[in-house]
Amino acid sequence: MEIPTSDPLLAQLLDKFAAADCCWFASTRADGRAHLAPIWHVWHEGAVYVVTKADAVRARNIERNPHVSLSLPDPMNVFVIEGIAHFAPHMIDELNPVFQQKYAWDITTDPPYNTIIAVNPIKAMAWGGHGEGRWKWER
Repeated sequence: MEIPTSDPLLAQLLDKFAAADCCWFASTRADGRAHLAPIWHVWHEGAVYVVTKADAVRARNIERNPHVSLSLPDPMNVFVIEGIAHFAPHMIDELNPVFQQKYAWDITTDPPYNTIIAVNPIKAMAWGGHGEGRWKWER
């Protein structure tokens, strides 16, 4: 998947997203209702990663429908990433230092939070003070 980071505005927005304390994670329940909740995240090698409980609503939702949206928590300076989520348990050792650096959180020793979700971006949108744009990732 080719990431359109040659655009300086997108690169700047991805840096802001990576540095943000949390993001909003939206997924779809089995009955079609939206589920939206904040979560800690990291941006690593072109994907977003979150760690959650195996029985969390978002984990159950992506088993049925992997299409998700993530956004910065600022409603006046919008940055939204749409993507495809999948479970990535094999990434635990690679991601542990990334989560430790950002949150001082050892994801290998926090048993309730044992499910890694990767989100591969397919589209991003921005408007407001951060700038305006639309981007698509090539597959």
